[in-house]
Amino acid sequence: MSLPENLEKALAGIVRQKVKESLAKTGHLPTAKAPRTPLVEAKSHSNKKPSLREALVITPGSFTLKTEKLSKRSKDSHDTIYKKHVDTFNKISSELDAVNRQSANSFSSLYRAFKCDECTNLNAIKLHELYWNNISDLASEIGVDSLPYMKFSRDHGTFEDWQHDFMACAMAAEEGWAITVYEPYKGTYMNVIVDGHDRGVPVGCIPVIALDMWSHAFFKDYDIDKKSYLISMMRELNWDVIEARMVLAEKSELRALYAIHPVYNDNPEKLLQAAEDGMETPVDNIKDISGAKVAPSNPAAPEAILNQDQQERGY
Repeated sequence: MSLPENLEKALAGIVRQKVKESLAKTGHLPTAKAPRTPLVEAKSHSNKKPSLREALVITPGSFTLKTEKLSKRSKDSHDTIYKKHVDTFNKISSELDAVNRQSANSFSSLYRAFKCDECTNLNAIKLHELYWNNISDLASEIGVDSLPYMKFSRDHGTFEDWQHDFMACAMAAEEGWAITVYEPYKGTYMNVIVDGHDRGVPVGCIPVIALDMWSHAFFKDYDIDKKSYLISMMRELNWDVIEARMVLAEKSELRALYAIHPVYNDNPEKLLQAAEDGMETPVDNIKDISGAKVAPSNPAAPEAILNQDQQERGY
């Protein structure tokens, strides 16, 4: 025998109340979630402390450089610089958790300074790790059937032309980097100059070879002879590492990123009709004398208006 609907609702309410009281006594009463506030409606409260989020922390890597083209003194000082970038990035990351975002502006703000320094130090960490992992191969050799040889030859004319272009980037760099990148937009490999750690970085490109051209990388061993340092490093490039990077870069399918376009007409029936007709009717916002919209296939104007027009033209 079923209970009357009003009695059933009343009993259900009593049960919910008892469960709520029981949970409250044990301290397990869940708190209601606050409704999400759209970003455009969010308001700051000056009396509220900024909430802290877990900072992004990077642990420095360790690298074994067997090359004799760089002295131990150069390697040690370079490692110190790398770890300084790591420490600085970690400090900036924690500072950004508490910085006042409401005062951010493009003229002078702490938030802007931190964000710019964050990018510079993060790039420095990445580029140093790429650099150390693709040099110092004492048995360096490249085969004509290898991926780097074939792809660089394809995109630069010959493998020698790629070398000359890469060397030109390295010699032209100020305090910065020469980098061979996979350019997914074009589907090719190109050489680029990055001054500092963040000027000249092509958007969306994937680095496959990185060579440090900062003076601290070579000055202790080569003085101002950048070219001798450059040749020494290129003769010990680790082509196995470079080829593995190239395989990953092309598997990323980032080229598809640029093929994504908005759909302005998502009406399937209209799209199908347009395909059958060959093209959509350009002018379809047509109204009759009363102001009502009519289909483009209807007569363009009532017969009375056509007759009046013909009289005015003397037909």
